[in-house]
Amino acid sequence: MIDKLLIERKLRRIEEFLRELSLVRIETIEEFKNNVVNKRFIERNIELAVEQMIDVCRHLVSGLDLKEPETYSECFELLVQKGIVDARNLDTFRQMARFRNFLIHAYDGIDDSVTYGIYKQKLNDFSVFVSEIRDYLRRS
Repeated sequence: MIDKLLIERKLRRIEEFLRELSLVRIETIEEFKNNVVNKRFIERNIELAVEQMIDVCRHLVSGLDLKEPETYSECFELLVQKGIVDARNLDTFRQMARFRNFLIHAYDGIDDSVTYGIYKQKLNDFSVFVSEIRDYLRRS
């Protein structure tokens, strides 16, 4: 069974992390690299937002009694197969899950330019996910 209130709380958390990120004013990659406090804040909020996405995904997969995904990326594939999220966004959502894993496990260090690029150009991808999930919840 899908708990719509639980999902909505998680979607609101994503929006909260995005609001917090919007308060940070870093304009250049050099400024990003040199401001460790803001850099860690940005990394952590992105990580937490992706974790909420993954939680939503896993809850939907479980609630719909779909097969157990072996990876977080596969979880998003299952949502595409069920028509919950648009297939055009699948690669983006997969990359977000991979980036979260990268942040957590710090494989060979974190490339600041990737994190900075997400911060400056890709935060709207979270809003796309939130919108698609809310659309699904309204339809179901």
